[in-house]
Amino acid sequence: MIKRITTVSTLLGSLLMAEALEYKGNVSLESAYWSHDLEQKRESQMALHLEGEATYKIDENKKVVAKVKGIYDANDGKRRYFDFNDLYFQHSFENSNFLIGRNTRFWGAMEFYNHTDNFNTKDWADDPFDYESKLGAWNMAYTYYLDDAEISIIAKFYEEEQGVAESRSINNFMPSNYSSNLATQRDRSNPTLYLKYDASIEGKQIDYSIIYQNGYDEQRYLTPVNSLDVNSSLQQRAYLVDKVMGYATWVNGSTIYKTELAYTYSGTSLVADYAQGSLGVEHTLYGMWKKMDLGLLAEYYKYKTFEKRKLNAKDFGKIFDDDLALGFRLSLNDIQSSEVLGGVDIDRHNSEKIYFVEYETRLQDKYKLGVKVQHLAPKKDSLFHDIDTVMVELGYHF
Repeated sequence: MIKRITTVSTLLGSLLMAEALEYKGNVSLESAYWSHDLEQKRESQMALHLEGEATYKIDENKKVVAKVKGIYDANDGKRRYFDFNDLYFQHSFENSNFLIGRNTRFWGAMEFYNHTDNFNTKDWADDPFDYESKLGAWNMAYTYYLDDAEISIIAKFYEEEQGVAESRSINNFMPSNYSSNLATQRDRSNPTLYLKYDASIEGKQIDYSIIYQNGYDEQRYLTPVNSLDVNSSLQQRAYLVDKVMGYATWVNGSTIYKTELAYTYSGTSLVADYAQGSLGVEHTLYGMWKKMDLGLLAEYYKYKTFEKRKLNAKDFGKIFDDDLALGFRLSLNDIQSSEVLGGVDIDRHNSEKIYFVEYETRLQDKYKLGVKVQHLAPKKDSLFHDIDTVMVELGYHF
């Protein structure tokens, strides 16, 4: 790994000499502590994070973009890796855009969870509960721009494996015999196709997206590596689906209304067809306590299956299957860009609750401090008691 990092550093160092290169990034130290009663699980961890982005402009219409991500965990050997999450070539035309390579995309309208954000495989080795932590996807995309809309055709070429942290990590919720090897219904390089339409309604401050997907679903189920061996390890199996989904936002004065909807037709007899829906509202009170802005949020999520004898939300461990999330966002509007985000997620099915508060601020110009506190109150018949989390991250941005 040291040799690989040295090679990449040499390459990036030579590129930095080019005038056409733009770059930015950050290095941060993360420290976390958990209070729990789970056996054989660590109570703390410390890790070094590296993120970097470089854009090389070939000319005014062509560019190459590279984004790197590296983690070195002092306690967890499986959280020590370095990868290019984005590495792509992009060519812009007068009314269109072409992209080929590996990149990450962010879809959805909700604040706390986006079930339409399914293009990339989530990076469970980093943090399975950070929904913005993803693995890059190899794909090719063509986008055509209209006056108030755009149409994209995207072909994803490859399904990524989903590694996890060590078994002693509290963020590893998989069975002890889990293997990161991935089985697929067809070939692993079978393309997943997306047709995406994004548009705005003129004069109404309404933005919406409609997506059709044909190929592998982000949702996967576990299956034995060797079905004839009772002691066989378990691996994920990706299956084919047809999916229609969409999301929208409507800004009406100081209030934002949000929604996400999806229906998935399963291409295997083991998994049920399912629908997902979410509704949300965010109202901002400006000028609170002189110069602060207070946003109040409420969101509801629902996951519905239509065939009870097949694999469903419970089998997949879906945590946003019938949930109500209430929260707030406090923007201090100071020179440090300080912000506080807090709230509670309530599982209406089993009354499980997650309380959280996140604080971010800048220290001088190039340093950023983040603090996250979380309390999990499990369901009454849970095998474990409350879990408290405190995480502190200090980063240097360049």
